[in-house]
Amino acid sequence: MSKVADFQILLADNDEIFVRTCRSKLEAAGFSVIVADNPAAAAAILQTERVHMAILDVRMERDSDEKDKSGLLVAKQTSRQIPKIILTKFPAYQDVVEVLKQDMQGYQAAVEFLDKRDTRPEQLVTAVQNILAQYVTINWDLVIQWQPMNTFLQLVSCLTPQLSDKHLASRAAEFEDLFRKLFRDFVQITIGPAFTQQGSRLMLPVFAFDIAGTETRFIVSCGCQTAVLAENQRYQKRVPDRLSIKNLGRLHSEQTTNFGATAYTFLGKDLEATATIHQLYRKRAIENLLPAIDYLYQTNLGGWYETGREKNKQADLHAFYHQWLHLDELISSMHQFNRLLPALADRALAAQLLELEVDARQLTFQLRGESETYRFPNPVALLAQNRLPQTRRAHWGITHGRISGDTVLVDQEQRAWLLDFAQVGRAPLLIDFVSLETAVKFDLFSHRDFAHRLAIEIKLAQTSQLKDDINLDNLESEAINALWLIERVRQNAARLAGCDLEAYQQALFFCAIARVASFDPDTFYTQRKLAAYVHALLAAAMLAEQWQNVQSAPVPDEANEGIWLDHRDKRVWVESQPVELTSQEFKIMRYLYQNPGQLCAYDDILQDGLNEPGDPDPDELNRLHTAVSRLRRKTEPDPRTPRYLFTVHGRGYRLFLTPQFS
Repeated sequence: MSKVADFQILLADNDEIFVRTCRSKLEAAGFSVIVADNPAAAAAILQTERVHMAILDVRMERDSDEKDKSGLLVAKQTSRQIPKIILTKFPAYQDVVEVLKQDMQGYQAAVEFLDKRDTRPEQLVTAVQNILAQYVTINWDLVIQWQPMNTFLQLVSCLTPQLSDKHLASRAAEFEDLFRKLFRDFVQITIGPAFTQQGSRLMLPVFAFDIAGTETRFIVSCGCQTAVLAENQRYQKRVPDRLSIKNLGRLHSEQTTNFGATAYTFLGKDLEATATIHQLYRKRAIENLLPAIDYLYQTNLGGWYETGREKNKQADLHAFYHQWLHLDELISSMHQFNRLLPALADRALAAQLLELEVDARQLTFQLRGESETYRFPNPVALLAQNRLPQTRRAHWGITHGRISGDTVLVDQEQRAWLLDFAQVGRAPLLIDFVSLETAVKFDLFSHRDFAHRLAIEIKLAQTSQLKDDINLDNLESEAINALWLIERVRQNAARLAGCDLEAYQQALFFCAIARVASFDPDTFYTQRKLAAYVHALLAAAMLAEQWQNVQSAPVPDEANEGIWLDHRDKRVWVESQPVELTSQEFKIMRYLYQNPGQLCAYDDILQDGLNEPGDPDPDELNRLHTAVSRLRRKTEPDPRTPRYLFTVHGRGYRLFLTPQFS
């Protein structure tokens, strides 16, 4: 059954008679109308309500004040996705130009400027109809079905759990509008159960049918507008056209005020028969997963890894791991991090997992029903004391950046299909392998008996090379399944990642630390979830045992000869002098530092270095330029003649770790 168009219009004006007359005409034409009589109310409605179009008076506060341009400010400061008409009884040429001119991204504050004195209510209705037809392409006749039963209300509740009940229905209707825009060329869609949720985004299978009944299959990434837009830009910018065919096909995007969606054409045969690695593991379909892992790395990602591949001997891997895993946000201080461990030990004991004793230098694990204890160094102490080995033996190239049990689909022919491109970018190739091993151990493996988790780590510790077969003797079936997957991941890493076991283990250590740091003492966890946190701590501790005799790293030669970044103290050394940086400055420097000598584009620094959304506006760029100017004044011996940090005008910045003399 087709849906009657239900466009909702905001009419914002402080002239009550004009508002009453126009509202009557608009409602008679079939529009729903929301009224505001001041700029604050208009802005609030545009930010919180489902609005398809806005009609704004220029002078919404004082008609007699020629300086009152409050309506123009509302138009400029609210969603670009909502077309706007500006009305006034006092037209000025400058106002018309200001409203209709395009900004740097090609957007206009409004799409029409009308003189109230010459515009009858009937003409306003016609203008509204024409603008909606041109700018708001919603397929009201689209039939939407669910498999299994679901609603847009439920999806929005899942994406924005903090949203008040007052606004939930409006946002759900807006989310439905998004799908009606995205699939405007089809007559019916069927939305399947979500593959995965990553923060404020969902991945959904959608089966779309045209008027002839021809089916096209899509994977739709939808949710928070800025997050979806950033993912879209990464896919288009970072994945070469000649490679994307091996993953997903042509994409199409749409946006509303609060939401965004990107539909990736699915190029496999049967989307209904696909399942995530997580789902197949739960079904114990290991025989399907092993060849799928080979396909994932060798066929699906193999071309990515050869694109721009290089041995980056200068790049600091520890700097990269801090940024990639958001360790600054997870670990505000080592003191705070240390306080997590006793709380985790108390929870593990209460859940009857094991007994865990924590002190500043050592962790003691005692399993239930066993008298033997297992002692390892406290990995937090090694991290705090900067006693971790540092290797630069890693190849860099284009990576997916978020391989997990929920971001890889497997079809009936054991082929792999990628989801979620929010972290696609240039990085150490090994992260795509380490992240899947981490997911297998802490997300997929769910045995509650901690002895089996210890057995997995002991078997892994017995290997000396990535390509080694893992000894599976004396293990129960679920542990064997987990190690089979890990063995296949590691063997692919040995073939493709350009790293050795030592570099691989260092990345595993940071992933385990990030998992432990995400433990919240104020949250209650299921026994299996709690076991995963303790398992992550165990994995980090067993790796720390290998490195416990590593001496605290002194300030290296790089700090005397050029630039060196100190992760622990979050400062930079320049020619033997320590430089204190703000949090923002340190994040910018860290991103430049891990890409030495390379052009770092403005949007890459914002997205990858500062975790800002994509498509930066002029204000964000100005803030970046200001921050880099401060950074240059702090780090350059003479900021007027830079030797390290150079501007590539209109494009970005380039940092050299040794001085460049003209």
